[in-house]
Amino acid sequence: MEKVFKLSEVLIGTSGYDYPEWKGAFYPEDVRRADFLSYYATRFNALELNNTFYNMPSAERMLSFYERSGGKVKFSVKANRLLTHELGRGWDSFAEEFRLAVSPLLQKGCLSALLFQFPQGFHYTDVNRVYLAKLIESFEGFPVVVEFRHREWIRESVFEGLSLRKASLAFCDMPRLKALPCADFSGGLCSQFVGHFAYIRLHGRNANAWYASDADATSANGSARYEYEYSDKELGEFVPVIKVAAAEGKKVQVYFNNHPKGHGARNALRLRELVQGVDSL
Repeated sequence: MEKVFKLSEVLIGTSGYDYPEWKGAFYPEDVRRADFLSYYATRFNALELNNTFYNMPSAERMLSFYERSGGKVKFSVKANRLLTHELGRGWDSFAEEFRLAVSPLLQKGCLSALLFQFPQGFHYTDVNRVYLAKLIESFEGFPVVVEFRHREWIRESVFEGLSLRKASLAFCDMPRLKALPCADFSGGLCSQFVGHFAYIRLHGRNANAWYASDADATSANGSARYEYEYSDKELGEFVPVIKVAAAEGKKVQVYFNNHPKGHGARNALRLRELVQGVDSL
């Protein structure tokens, strides 16, 4: 018998929410910026926090996200760049600081994932493999998801290592460029979902701007690389992927990172409608 899967069990949201430019595109004009999160919580059940990448969070700040969302939202928290992009001695102390910061969300039962997104320059080397193993092990008991930006990591040995450590692999929809990992949602995934989660990030397909000079990964405001609006046809490609993952017992999380001009919020709402329209998920 096919598993009946409820929409409420599929987490769909955006990467970030504090975008003033979303007024009129997603937030009503009369909603104050201080109330963005409380409004967001009326439309979505999940949020990928990305400001934690730029600034090390505190337990108080993480708890405030829970309180301002009224406990209605599950949070995926992006790891600070000191753990993924600016590696050096003392990383373990930063890991401890980050663990303590996100612990309140874990205790409240609303931490859906910790996202460790590595840059394209993080290559598949012995040094990096050892670091990644130690990093994941230092977050034992937390829902760890790893995102690679170089296709060197897309191999069975890596999948096995992640599964062994109870970590999941993020699959990303982004331009088909030479070094980037490929997740082909039109004809099936290039590789399997790894771990307990089916974690999908949609970055858009703006190939021409992906390596533009204003697309610096350390830019807090994002860049033109993410300016892309998915069509209904493109969004429809993800519905069977979600259905299959759910049938396999995976916890599905989908986040839209194409935030410029409110595209991500509109696309996330539309995907919810498309998923809801499936008779038996």
